[in-house]
This record gives sequence, C-alpha cells and structure tokens, in this order.
Amino acid sequence: MFNSHYLAENIKKYRKAKRFTQSGLAAMLNVSPQSISKWECGITVPDVENICLLSQLLGVTVDNLLDHCYESRKIMIGVDGGGTKTQFLLFSEDGAVLDSIKLGGCNPNTVGIDGCIDVLSRGIDRLMQTNPNVCGIYIGAAGFLLGNNLSQIQNFLRKSYPHVKIGCSSDMLNISASALEDDTYCISVICGTGSSVLVKQNDTLTRLSGYGYLLSKSGSGYDIGRDGLYAVMCNMDGVGKDTLLTSLVKEKFGSTPSDIIDKVYKNDAAFTASAAIYVLEAFRKGDSVASDIVDANARALAEVINLAAQKNKNITDVVLSGGIITQNPDFALLVKKYISQSLNVTVPDTDPIIGACIQCAKMCKTETKNLLKLLKESYGKER
Repeated sequence: MFNSHYLAENIKKYRKAKRFTQSGLAAMLNVSPQSISKWECGITVPDVENICLLSQLLGVTVDNLLDHCYESRKIMIGVDGGGTKTQFLLFSEDGAVLDSIKLGGCNPNTVGIDGCIDVLSRGIDRLMQTNPNVCGIYIGAAGFLLGNNLSQIQNFLRKSYPHVKIGCSSDMLNISASALEDDTYCISVICGTGSSVLVKQNDTLTRLSGYGYLLSKSGSGYDIGRDGLYAVMCNMDGVGKDTLLTSLVKEKFGSTPSDIIDKVYKNDAAFTASAAIYVLEAFRKGDSVASDIVDANARALAEVINLAAQKNKNITDVVLSGGIITQNPDFALLVKKYISQSLNVTVPDTDPIIGACIQCAKMCKTETKNLLKLLKESYGKER
C-alpha cells in the first residue's frame, strides 16, 4: 500500500545523499523549491511524471522511492588517505565489499584543507550514489593529527553528512586495525618517504618522530636516500669510500656532485627518497657503504620504537608498515633485529583500507570479531 510518509522521507534522504539543495533539485525538475519542501514534508506528493524524474535524478528505483526500504544491515564507508592516494571502500556489516574508489592524495599538509575536503567529498559522494543508506564514515589519513586539520575536516563532514556518524584520525590506526585483532594498546610504525611512530593507549594517541623530512632522522626512505646521495658525492669528490652506489645513481641523479645537488634542490622529498631503492639494492649486493647506511637507519627506526615501548610498559605489540618495510623484507628483518625481543612485531599483509573499515565498524558498534577475515576475503575477490 502506498504511504506518502515513506515517499517524503525517501525524497529528502536521497536528495541529501546526492548533496542536492531543494532549490537545485527544483530547478532540475522545473518546479518551485516550495514544491520540493511540500513533498519532503508529506503535505503534497509529486505526480507520476515527477516521481519517474526523481528516480532518475536521485539514482534510485521508483520502488525505492515509494517503499520503506531501509537496509536491514549496516552500510559503512572506510577511507585510507595518504599524500599520493586515497582509497574508499563501501562495505556492509556482514563483510561484503559493495564498491570501492581510488582518488588522489588527501593529506592536508600536502594538498591543503580545501584540496583534502574536495577529495574526501568526491569519494564519499560517489560511494553514496551506490548506496545512500550509510550509517558511518571513518577516515584514517596522513596529516590529520597536525595543527587544527582534524577539527576543520570533521566539522565539514558533519555538516555535509548530518545523518551519518563521522570518525577521523591518523592513517596509522588503519594499519594497526588491519593487523591486530585487538589494537587497544600498540605501537604503529610507518616507514615510507617519511617515517613516524604512533603509540596507542586505548583512545590516547602519542606521536614520536614524524617531524617531516627536514627535521626527522628515523630511518625513512628520505633518510636512506639522502645518506646514499651524500656517500656518492663524497666518493665523486675523492673524500669518501668507493661504492657501488655511484654507478647505480648516475642515470637518474647525474654524474657529478653539482648534478645531484641541482636535481635534489629542484625536486621534492619523494625524489630524494627514490634514491633509497639504489641504496637497498647495493646493500643486497654486499656493498659496505650501502650496508652501513641501511644498518644505521634500521637502528635509528628501532631506537624510536624501543623508546616508545620503554615509556609505555604495558605495550607489547608493534606493527611495522610503509613501502620501505613492505617492499624490502631484508630491511624489515634488520629493523626487527634491533627492536627489543620483548615486543611482538608484525608486518601486515593486509591493505590499510581494511583497517579503516574495521575502525568504522567499531565506531558504529558493529561486531568485528569475524569482520576482518570476511573483508579480507571479499576485498581480495573484488580486486
């Protein structure tokens, strides 16, 4: 039986999911904004032609517009954001992956607050076109915990999606949630272009290192790459040891110290960090200079982790992640060697986006005991 109350609720819900204003939707339908308001209040109902047009514009079936068709299962969105890419996953509480999107980076320190908000809103809106019945959105992204980035982003999202529970935090929590059944107390480590160590004590987060490439020195790709280029320039100038690195970096960085300096200062931190692949290659080939560099950086990273553990005696779990770790098992093993033997060290093989989904499920009071396994299976098939 037709119920005008359901129609009114659905028009309003799906309009907001599309982020249409009443005036904007009215213009598309060639009706007055007052007509939209009356439809959404249940005072009047659209005619058959407008119901069909509404169905097309709102991206739902006519049956969905007319019926009380709320999902019996919770639908949520998990987001994992970094400096170069942002992944979005629409999933259900039973572990089904319903849709996924990958966009550019959303680190507000790299793309700015406006750029960050643009990426997030585009991704969320596209997923909500697939299913607007979303009850929670959790975003774990790089740069969120610095300055007032977090409050600005949360305020925007809560205004834009008032019917949805919103959670935002560091992308490092995605990693721990993807690797540990219980990440209430743990140390999360990212080692990529930069490196950072985050201590999680229940809901309290404490960051160690991660001060940016100009101030940090804790075993990152930038540190390894910079140290390698320095060794090459010393070798070229005749004041450093001979090293295999000199021949490895020439094609990309140049054959003189002046070439290297010119390219490094004209490019960003990621360019310098790209030299790390040559250092790690020379390390694997037994080059003594490269070995010293890799060993020193592994020690530096482990030192921060050990210090974090010493200050937080109840923590026993450490999760190591980031490209330098996951793509270089020999470097990961070296870092593990210098980490205190009292700590359980895990290198996850699960995409961090799954961890963001787990964090979203926890926020929405959803059982996560089997969800991690189900999402891994479902995401693996979807990819």
